[in-house]
Amino acid sequence: MKLFISYARVDKPYCIQIAEALGIHEVWYDSRLYVGQNWWEEILWRLAWCEGFVYLLSPESISSEYCVREMQLALQMGKPIFPVKIVGDTIVPEEIATLQYADMSNGLTLAAGSTLLNAIYLSERNMTRVEPLKPLKTGNGNGNGHHVKVVVAEPPPAEVLPLNGDVNAIVGKSAEALEAGQYDEAYFLLKRAIEHGLTAMYVDLEQLLREAEIGLEEDGKRREREREYRAIAQLVKLTRTRAIGCQSFLAFHNDFPEYDPDNLLEICESEQAAGNTLKRTRTQPRPSIPMLEWCEIPHGVLNVVIERNGEKQRDTLQIDPFNLSRFPVTNAQYQLFLDDQNGYANPRWWEFSPFALKWHEENYEPLPSKFQGDDRPRENVTWYEAMAFCNWLSERLGMLISLPTRQQWQRAARGDDQRLYPWGNEFDTSLCNALESKIHQTTMVMRYVKGVSAYGLYDMAGNVWEWCLNGAYDDCDLMTERPRAVQGGSFMSAHERAQNGFHFPLNPESRFGSIGFRIATLARS
Repeated sequence: MKLFISYARVDKPYCIQIAEALGIHEVWYDSRLYVGQNWWEEILWRLAWCEGFVYLLSPESISSEYCVREMQLALQMGKPIFPVKIVGDTIVPEEIATLQYADMSNGLTLAAGSTLLNAIYLSERNMTRVEPLKPLKTGNGNGNGHHVKVVVAEPPPAEVLPLNGDVNAIVGKSAEALEAGQYDEAYFLLKRAIEHGLTAMYVDLEQLLREAEIGLEEDGKRREREREYRAIAQLVKLTRTRAIGCQSFLAFHNDFPEYDPDNLLEICESEQAAGNTLKRTRTQPRPSIPMLEWCEIPHGVLNVVIERNGEKQRDTLQIDPFNLSRFPVTNAQYQLFLDDQNGYANPRWWEFSPFALKWHEENYEPLPSKFQGDDRPRENVTWYEAMAFCNWLSERLGMLISLPTRQQWQRAARGDDQRLYPWGNEFDTSLCNALESKIHQTTMVMRYVKGVSAYGLYDMAGNVWEWCLNGAYDDCDLMTERPRAVQGGSFMSAHERAQNGFHFPLNPESRFGSIGFRIATLARS
């Protein structure tokens, strides 16, 4: 049977797996490397050619104008529709809501595969074959050695200008798509614009395209991680398969130690069936919220200029060892604080300062983050709110947590060699999200792998400014409303302000879409 697979680009790895599983059929899926009029004509011809339409259902595919249009055309042509849910909470489109779907959200299980294959078999028995109108190009799938008859089109270059060639409209729509996490839509639009030679005077379309590609890659990795975890969780939660599931979870946990939403580790550690396979050495506290990882900052010195009695003096500060969070606090982490009944609304966390308590009484509703996405840094947070988060998390983890002091922050960013930027002394737009990077919004905190500091800290330059405990080096009094420092620069900051030694003093009640924070464990005496 000739099958057309419709999918969102972020789901391409899973699309390839499903295409291979359907190896007894002729399977075509759009490689989505080219776009334009001829590309769409190819889609139309493939829809006419196919004898069945396989729709991979995910939040991205049901919101993609291309995928939705493909489904609508397949329905108009009277093609049998085979829905396959690949993300569990996806809402099935109304047009096909009455059709039985194969649930592969937990992986390519035998039951799900049988449901899809049986539906295709029954449809194939009842159809009348029609020869295609032109010859097909056939191949062996993705070239990985699997002998699967997969037809992949090679469309010619694009010919039609997107949005009538209005660069401002293209940039605006692309930015909206990126902000909404619709990387597939942004990729299509920007790819077409660039292939037509469209340019903007100040906006780098290639940079925006790379942002879309990175978003797609990260979403794809996250999707695969969640799918693998769901399959393992099913095994762990059933008594008969728990031992097997725990063994699988051990391998998964080694690769993704921060991801365990169902607390499988606790289940497996309590099971005799797991034996000693899940024992581990804990050199630092096990995080109880996603992506909370600590980096150890050893004892060292910090060369600074301190103003005393109206005069600036050079000084060398001794910095005791401490731990600093690898990433800035993310939207997902801060949301736990907001959602907890004993969290943001509890006056207890604000009693560290009468000014903080008064501010909270007058501002009991937090502002939403300007930029959405679980793994983006949380911004629109005052110094008071950042401190309240630290107090809440301290009790939750049973350890003392606070904002880093200015000297701690700079020690972690500068390292032993007193470097200008976290990675060295030369600025590089590929290593951080600053004004020169031309991204114009926050990015995922784990993005800049090559831009980490000497101690493995991400985003110490750019993305968002980060609150420090103090303003002046020698003033850590929490009971005042004196200005507090922000360090590191943001996506709106020129590279000079992203240098390790640059800071801004701000009133503690300030909050902007470019200011966030990271957390530290207080140095032991």
